[in-house]
Amino acid sequence: MTLALLALLVLGATLFLGIVRTDLNVGLLGLAAAFAVGGWGAGLAPAEIARLFPSTLVLTVIGVSLLFGLAGGNGTLDVLTGGLLRAAGPSGQRLPLTFFGLAFALSALGPGNIAAVALLAPVALPAAVRAGVSPLLMAILLCTGANAGTFSPVAVTGSLNVTLLEGLGLNDPALPLTVFAGVAALQSLSAGLAYLLLGGLRVRAGAGGTADPPDVPPLTPVRRLTLAVLAAFLVLVVLLGVNAAAAAFVLASLLTLLRAGDAESAVRDLPWGVILLVGGIGTLVNLLEGTGSLDLATDLLARLAAPGLFHALLAFVAGLLSLGSSSSGVVMPLLVPLVPDLLHKVGAGSLVGGVIAVDVGSHMVDVSPLSTLGALCLAALPAEVDRARVFRLLLAWGLAMAVLGAGLAWVLLDLL
Repeated sequence: MTLALLALLVLGATLFLGIVRTDLNVGLLGLAAAFAVGGWGAGLAPAEIARLFPSTLVLTVIGVSLLFGLAGGNGTLDVLTGGLLRAAGPSGQRLPLTFFGLAFALSALGPGNIAAVALLAPVALPAAVRAGVSPLLMAILLCTGANAGTFSPVAVTGSLNVTLLEGLGLNDPALPLTVFAGVAALQSLSAGLAYLLLGGLRVRAGAGGTADPPDVPPLTPVRRLTLAVLAAFLVLVVLLGVNAAAAAFVLASLLTLLRAGDAESAVRDLPWGVILLVGGIGTLVNLLEGTGSLDLATDLLARLAAPGLFHALLAFVAGLLSLGSSSSGVVMPLLVPLVPDLLHKVGAGSLVGGVIAVDVGSHMVDVSPLSTLGALCLAALPAEVDRARVFRLLLAWGLAMAVLGAGLAWVLLDLL
């Protein structure tokens, strides 16, 4: 058995263990596998393996999460959420569509998909039940809206994606916005399909009452300052092309220096599980690149990919992997670096389209209750709702999204 095949099998075993043992962090397994394969198989010293750690990716996740953790801790994100909800005034048929838009906007502004769903789900699901809207429909549109916005260049996932694009040599400042628009369009199509299939048009206007908007916290001087800092973050990253990690660390430091945020609490509440995921899988993937395993993987995928199915295959594989793995922590760092070689071997498709296919395929299944987004929605259901039934339906929808994501990628990226 060659070292390339051994390392690829170790990667597969690592991902499989992460699926069957949900109590394990795949990033931890990835680091252990990297040191085992790199040290015993490739003869690398521990310091050489440590240099494979994806520091840029990890710093991006830490910096952006820290900035928005400070904004959440001082109540600024509550001001944004409450203001958006009051301005929308959702009711009846507009309710799920309104929350789709709210989740999209909040996710795209920087907090990302998980934060957006965590903030909105406790309001959205009870409001849906009161208004006579299917809680299944509400959960799907809420998660889909958050995922449609999460590839904004200033959101956590979008910032991570920008770093991956730069790793492919794609430094065009307009490209992150192109990917963001493409992902948002495909996610919006799936949301529209859910709205039509699950009775969004059959909801009687005003049925069951309307959602009571939450009280908006007062706009204190600290929160005004934080809003200004978040606006500066948007300008620096989107308009001026400043590195998201660099901008986030500088602005987060500014907030703490001005006593506008609790740095100790924000650091304690960082998503360390996701950070370990990104770091561990990134280290293992970088090791696999050196052993030739990624070339072997692209050869295997290229044999399956007909020229007219390139993007569809990428989206489908990403969706299947995301059913049991982190979309942004595992699947994107694993598959995005494979796109250039796979594109070359298949001889058809586009580099940007391939990245969009991976991004969409990996995130469309996140409505599943096995994912963080779906689980947050399930937890927010009122007591009178049959959670077991909603669990089964959300799981079925998540599985279907792996197929739909491939279909949308085929129609919009392969055919057009």
